[in-house]
Amino acid sequence: MRKLIVFLLCIATGCALGQTMTVSSLSNYKKPYWMASNILVDSTLSVYNMGQNALPLTQVSTTQIGYFQANDTTFPVQSGIVMVAAQNASDVIAATNGTGNNTTFTDAELSSVLTQLGSSGYAIKDMVEIEFSFIAQTDTISFNYCFGSHEYDGYTCSNFNDVFGFFLEGTYIDGVTAATGQTIVKNIATIPGTTIPIAVNTINSGSSSSGNTANCLSANPNFVAHSAYFNASNGSITTLDGYTDKFTAKANVQCGGWYTIRLKLANVSDNALSSAVFLEENSLKGPVITVSDSANVGNTFNDSLMVEGCNKNQIIFARSSNLGVTMKIPIDTEGNAIEGQDFSTLPDTLYLLPGQTADTLTFWIYDDNIAEGIDTLIIVQDYVFTDCYDYPVNRMTYYLRDKDTLDASIVLMSSSDSVSCPGDSIELSVVMNSYEGDYYAYWSGDSVISLNRFVEVLSDTTYTFIVFDECGDTLELTQDIFLKPYTPMVYESDTVRVCPGDSAMLAPFYYGGEPPLSFYWMNNLSQNNPRTVLPYADTSFYEFSLTDGCSVFKLDSAQAIAMPAPLAGFQYLNDPYVPLRVLFDEKASNEVTWTWYLDSTIITGATFEYDFSKPGDYEVTQVVSSGFGCKDSITLIVAVETDFYMYIPTAFTPDNDGINDCFQIKGVGYQGYELVVLNRWGNEVYRTSDIDACWDGTLNGKELPMGAYSWRMIAYLPFDEIAIREGVLSLFR
Repeated sequence: MRKLIVFLLCIATGCALGQTMTVSSLSNYKKPYWMASNILVDSTLSVYNMGQNALPLTQVSTTQIGYFQANDTTFPVQSGIVMVAAQNASDVIAATNGTGNNTTFTDAELSSVLTQLGSSGYAIKDMVEIEFSFIAQTDTISFNYCFGSHEYDGYTCSNFNDVFGFFLEGTYIDGVTAATGQTIVKNIATIPGTTIPIAVNTINSGSSSSGNTANCLSANPNFVAHSAYFNASNGSITTLDGYTDKFTAKANVQCGGWYTIRLKLANVSDNALSSAVFLEENSLKGPVITVSDSANVGNTFNDSLMVEGCNKNQIIFARSSNLGVTMKIPIDTEGNAIEGQDFSTLPDTLYLLPGQTADTLTFWIYDDNIAEGIDTLIIVQDYVFTDCYDYPVNRMTYYLRDKDTLDASIVLMSSSDSVSCPGDSIELSVVMNSYEGDYYAYWSGDSVISLNRFVEVLSDTTYTFIVFDECGDTLELTQDIFLKPYTPMVYESDTVRVCPGDSAMLAPFYYGGEPPLSFYWMNNLSQNNPRTVLPYADTSFYEFSLTDGCSVFKLDSAQAIAMPAPLAGFQYLNDPYVPLRVLFDEKASNEVTWTWYLDSTIITGATFEYDFSKPGDYEVTQVVSSGFGCKDSITLIVAVETDFYMYIPTAFTPDNDGINDCFQIKGVGYQGYELVVLNRWGNEVYRTSDIDACWDGTLNGKELPMGAYSWRMIAYLPFDEIAIREGVLSLFR
């Protein structure tokens, strides 16, 4: 039933259509040993058609092997030998179900692999084998391959687990030495980093076609993680349902030892849905010293000749095998180039220490400043001798040439090297006439790197262009640029100061520049200069522009400053001691001078006293002026009165102790008075009109008793006015 399903599926899908891979089993391509010695092994390794017993092998030609070309870079192996467990190697591209001849084989090595995979006892069908021997010329053996199968997808984790192996036989493999007279056999077709053989059940998509993963887990507990090595096939390259990444079969061997390798592949259980192994062409190599040279390292030019005076040259000598020994690589030179004169001195030997894979020979070609022909330098890697292999001579031939001269010039693209106006441009262009390799250049000062540039001329100046090429030559070019005599445009921005509310006259002054000059007030585009303005703030700015014939544009502003205004103010006080005298004191602000107008009199000063001729209301005006000359005034009505002031005691003590012994009235502002003192019954006990009199508390020479006495007074004031005062006086003894 399994065969029928696969056959019908291929018919339905047309799995042979569109494959890019080609396979041939014609002529030598079906001969196992010929394919091994001519396709798998490169020319540096000699192989033999015999086994460990040194007897010749009989390997029958078979169409189960062939030469393939992938013709698609996505396939892991591009060309080489394909081994197929089917009737024909072309099964990997033909519309077949991958059916073998159903011939049963007995093979202990493949059986051991099946046991390791958990498939012990299953029949081995349709086996194909390639065998050859070789003498190990290195301490390692390796070649590349990938595995593919029709079993993928439909029979993953089943019992149909096709088997293959690369069985290396010798007396020493990977650190293990065989007993005397015996050999060791090791399968080197294993998953990287493990001893698990590669098979359908060990590397696949990571899932079972039936859902039962027991067989895969038994064969490879990490088969899910190792699915990273698997590639599903869409039939565009090969009809196989899947294939692995490219692997490297490798082992450590004993240099000089005799080894046999058997490459085997077979179906398991039945002959349907065959598998295949792809062996990469020339991937099994003998030992070589790889020489890779690089002339003119670090230069951009790709020249087959070495250039005098340029960057270093390198030759890298590398090995991929026999790493455990110190390798001495003799170096010699031939040709007409002279060491130390035409090129730097070379060491006579390079050393690759144990574990070191490569070393670099670095040298320089000297510039001798002599025009000459082509010199020849041959660097010879002489014979390299090791315990198991002698490496042949390598000759590297180089030709040395003179360095090209660095030459360039500045060309003035404008009609003149001078300009009339500052800021005008002149075009400069650099012409590179010759240089070596590539060149690097810049304009000194601003590091502009363009060969063509427009330069803005602000003054007489010199532009310098610096250029150097890859071989170290440097060239400095200069070009003088001139600015014709030019008087810079000068202006003086006007500033005026005005008192609040006054108008101002603005008149900026300007001269110089390249005629004609154009002046504008920016707020109204008026050209009127001077102009009258009425400042609207403490400080007002009036912008103007000035442009000359060189399009030099200046922008500034005239300034009108409103100076602080003074504020008039004063206070006055009638003199309490001098009738009709008034004290005036200024209370203004922002002032420096004061002028007073009163009673037909003009007075200056901050404060003063003034005697009026008679009482009355008088109009007094104060005019103040600031330091800038701004003025303010105020007028007040001043009331001038004839005020008088009296001190009248309320008690006295006539006890002759010299303190407060008499009752006396003191004061100012009156011309006289009439005083009468009365006792409690209203009887007069004292009267006087003498303003200097002092009552001692007696009546007719007799002391009056203590107690309260009333008094009444008529005061005579100027201008025929009188004032009446009354009060109570206490007498104490």
